Amino acid sequence: MSRIAEVIVLAQDADEVMEPLTRHDDTRTWNGAFSEMRPGGNWGFGWGAEFVRMHSRSGLLKHLESLPWPRPETVQVLIHDEEDDCFGL
Repeated sequence: MSRIAEVIVLAQDADEVMEPLTRHDDTRTWNGAFSEMRPGGNWGFGWGAEFVRMHSRSGLLKHLESLPWPRPETVQVLIHDEEDDCFGL
């Protein structure tokens, strides 16, 4: 079973929705914080986080599903466990 996982959230126009997730919050069921990814300038729309233990991300997907995405058709959540060859969900 994986011990480390990277999670990437891609979503257009979601800066306001994702901003609270860039800070640690002890009231959430999951532990961690996302960092914004803007590799090529201001057109980026991704956030990434690394989780050290599986239980630290428990409840994350349910939390993401509950958010009021401005453009839900653009939301993608990619997970890469340390044993995986590529990202998936």
